[in-house]
Amino acid sequence: MTIDEVSKHFRISKSKLRYYEKNGVIKEIARDNNGNRNYTDNDLVWIDFFLNLKDTGMSLKEIVYYIGLKKGGKETVVERTEILLNHVDIIQEKIDELNLIKKEVLEQVKRYENEEGNCIIKSKIYDEDEC
Repeated sequence: MTIDEVSKHFRISKSKLRYYEKNGVIKEIARDNNGNRNYTDNDLVWIDFFLNLKDTGMSLKEIVYYIGLKKGGKETVVERTEILLNHVDIIQEKIDELNLIKKEVLEQVKRYENEEGNCIIKSKIYDEDEC
């Protein structure tokens, strides 16, 4: 795939793809005879995985560290596993927080339905109704 196709596929700019490659987040991409990047299926799998880590809050610094470990081969599998499992815990905490927020929003919707549209959000500060 070309950089244009990858950019559209993942909905990220070409400049971001170049930036990630330049900074070692994405390995150096092979080029065709004209010097254009030619992304392989393996490149796409890694980009998808990396973007998922990034989208769930893992910092670029942490991802670069993980990549460094990955280059260490089988000797680093235990540490890489720990990193990913710790990140899963962070993701779960975010999911739990979002579920609480979702519950509060749905409770407010229910209040609106029961009160025929009246705003009945109780202010924690002033103990009065606010919208």
